[in-house]
Amino acid sequence: MIAIYNVLDDRKGEIEFYYSVMEDIDRDSDNMLHTADKQRFFRIMKSNFLLMLYNLVEATFTTGMLEIYDQVKADGCPYANVIDEIQNIWRDYKVKEVHKPDSKLSTYTNRVQNIVLDITQNTPLILSKSMIGVDGNLNAEKIKKICDKHKIRYRVVDDQLALEKVRKKRNALAHGDESFSRCARDLTISDLGIIKDTVIRFISEIVEGMEKYCNEKQYLRAQ
Repeated sequence: MIAIYNVLDDRKGEIEFYYSVMEDIDRDSDNMLHTADKQRFFRIMKSNFLLMLYNLVEATFTTGMLEIYDQVKADGCPYANVIDEIQNIWRDYKVKEVHKPDSKLSTYTNRVQNIVLDITQNTPLILSKSMIGVDGNLNAEKIKKICDKHKIRYRVVDDQLALEKVRKKRNALAHGDESFSRCARDLTISDLGIIKDTVIRFISEIVEGMEKYCNEKQYLRAQ
């Protein structure tokens, strides 16, 4: 799994650089803009930093899942050869595609037949991004739930709701509920440093579990 580490390292580098600039501004309040402008600009930077953290998490996690899906495809795994969890993910998604109120009976019948043929003829499974369940609301609980759904094993330290705070702030900004100059105003640079380190540690530990799952082909049914 190379892509997931490339994404993680790239986003971490951006975040660490951005955080170091905020530290410089925090220390040098007299030489950056007028005091009032500097304070406003700094609040905007802090809010944007939370967006960058969320971007790190979603980009890394999604990339890792897609790498696993690509490996399943590359191995040419049919339905019968994968674990129950992968079967369930593929089957449930296919059933939802079939079960559409506006579908004609002939369309419904053809879709069901295609599912039956894929299973009985040992057609290699193709897992898509839409099967992962990432919907722009990732927190630690959601990530662990998706991992559990795939039977990806992980060992993580409690993130103490750091990622949940990032998720809520990200959504408040994305939906316009809070402005950039207000969203993170109550968070100190030290608070953000703790959140940053906690979130990066959490997603890094998840990545380790995903890598082991992929490398050991834990998606395959025991023979």
